[in-house]
Formats: sequence, C-alpha cells, structure tokens
Amino acid sequence: MTVQTYVYAIVARDLHLPPGLTGLGDGELSMAGWHKLAAVTSPLAAGRLRAIPEYVLRHGAVVEGLQQHGPTLPVRFGTVVADADAVVQVLAERHEELAADLARLGDKVEMGLSILWDPPPVDGSHQPGDLSRRVSGSDEELGPGARYLRARLAATRQDAAVREAARAIADEVDAALGSDVLERRCSVVPTARLAVRASFLMSPTRFEACQHAIDGLRRRHPELRYLVSGPWPPYTFVSRDETGERSTLSQSLHELSRWLIPPSMAG
Repeated sequence: MTVQTYVYAIVARDLHLPPGLTGLGDGELSMAGWHKLAAVTSPLAAGRLRAIPEYVLRHGAVVEGLQQHGPTLPVRFGTVVADADAVVQVLAERHEELAADLARLGDKVEMGLSILWDPPPVDGSHQPGDLSRRVSGSDEELGPGARYLRARLAATRQDAAVREAARAIADEVDAALGSDVLERRCSVVPTARLAVRASFLMSPTRFEACQHAIDGLRRRHPELRYLVSGPWPPYTFVSRDETGERSTLSQSLHELSRWLIPPSMAG
C-alpha cells in the first residue's frame, strides 16, 4: 500500500514533539526539517484521507497540542503530499517567509465572530432628486421603463443602507476590542441573516478580555446575535500573496500535491 505524508503545522526545528500525541489514524508524528524550521507530519495510506469529524478533530488536536509546546504555524486540514522530500522542498523555497510567519503568529490565537441580524427596514419613498423626478407618479402612470428604474433605485438604496448598517456594527466591534486585537479580517457583505463575519488575531492572554467586550455589545444590542468561536490556531492570518491566496506552506503544499501525487493515489 502506498503511503503519503500528511502535514499539520510548521514549528521550530528544535521543538520536542509532545509525548503520546498521534496523527490521523493514530499515525506516528515526525518532523521534516530545513535549517531552523520543521514541518510536523505523519504517514497516511493513499486514499484514506476523508473530511470526517474524526479526522478534522484530530488535525486540530495535533495543532493545539503543538501550540502548548512552542510557537506553531498551522497548515490547513487536508494537506497531503507524496513524501517528506516534498515538504522539505517547500521549507527550502519559502524559509524566510515561513520563519517570519512563525515569529508573527506562532504564539497567537484567533477568535471567530459572526453577527446575525434582521436587516433594518428602509423607507424607499425618498430617492435622489434628479432620478426621483424621473420616476414620480403611481405605477399606473409610469411606463415599463420608468417602473423598472423605480424598482432599481429602491433596491440600490436598500442595499446601500444595509451595507452602511452592517459597517457601523463592524466599526463598533473594532472599537470595543481596541488594542487587544493585533490583526483582523472582516467581511461586511450583509445578507438577510448575516451582518458581519470576522476573525481577530490576539495574544492568548487577551482572549477572555475580548469575550467580555463582546458580552458588553450583546447587552447593548439585544437585537443582534454575536456568535464567538475559539480560541483557534491562527489559520486565517497565514500570509497571503497579492492575489489573496495563501502564499506559505499550506498553499505551496497544496500546489505540490497536484503534481507529486498521481490522481489515482490522492483519494
């Protein structure tokens, strides 16, 4: 049976693996190193990787176990390559960038936040001056083109108002968390249920303070639902290239796996 290499995280090469910690399928953990960095891996039989809760939870447990023993840069779930040589190749090519990410993120955690709402109603009776005059009158008095324009104006105004309201919510969260947050990734693309989705990078010692800050917002805005998750390893904050893709080990190994592992073996 062909055996591949599953990757969990990047650590300092001199880190000692936690005793008793095993990988997917109880595979033995090992380290593939280059200079001062190493990737923590385990063997995995070809075709055995599945996105099932058992494997996802084990991946997370390995990363969190490593975090307790030293700075850890997490690699996304499902990263499989042909062998340890492929891992070393990426470490060699991206050593400087990976070392910088490990220094920046290795001892940090991530908080996830989703804010649910009922979007605020918008009074559509007031349109911008010039355009509103072009679509004034009842629907019966307007032609098809004017009725279409009126509907488009109303929808545009509604969308703008909803985005403005969601942005105000996001700004209030930023103000509440303040300097406890080191970096943030915030998506304000409101829907009928979701106002804001965000991730925040912080020191583990500040996570509880950030939770208390969110609790304060809950009390001030009972009409909103603040869903907090974490603390997680800082997956969201691994460096990205100019296109927005992850540019460090996780993305590089994903690209390598497409040509280092034949499709029939990838599973």
